[in-house]
Amino acid sequence: MSQQACARCLSSPPAFARCYAPLRYEGLLAGLFQRYKDQHQRRAGRLLRQLMQRELTHFCHEWRQSHPHGAVLLVPADAYRRRQRGHDALAELCRGLSPAIAGHPRDMARVRDRRMPHEALVAVARAAPDQRLRDRRGRLKAQRGRYDIEGLLPEHVLLIDDVMTSGATLDSLAQACLRAGAREVDACVLARTPLASRGAL
Repeated sequence: MSQQACARCLSSPPAFARCYAPLRYEGLLAGLFQRYKDQHQRRAGRLLRQLMQRELTHFCHEWRQSHPHGAVLLVPADAYRRRQRGHDALAELCRGLSPAIAGHPRDMARVRDRRMPHEALVAVARAAPDQRLRDRRGRLKAQRGRYDIEGLLPEHVLLIDDVMTSGATLDSLAQACLRAGAREVDACVLARTPLASRGAL
């Protein structure tokens, strides 16, 4: 896992400060995601949930300890995909992370930190075509200005997603977080598409 920024991030930094991504999105792991999201296979979902818990719990726990007053936000899906799949895919995968992120609710559209007054913040995702059909330039354009956050965020925010391909989704949501009062936004994902095949953030 590289600790250095790629050339694109150095020349055009994203709105998030850093992203923790322990695995590569390829091979068997990519197949698991496809079977879970596209074929609705529950066994694939259970395996991915276990991977999320194993690979991200330590990072989320350390982030929470370093930022006890920070907010954690799961990247929200648009309503169309939620209806199409019949469930909230990312929220299901993150169920095992709840203890590490201070009991974050399973509703991925809400940030709740029961120890702080900003516990009813809502991220609104506008509908967008399937990102998998776009190249990097198209992904960045489609995600620009996609998210709104109601309420005031604390200084530090952690975004959680399952896979980072171009980084466009995380970048767009991080920009919304900064507009809502955050000073620094971090991110973590289970896997990222290898640089050689994505040419991305």
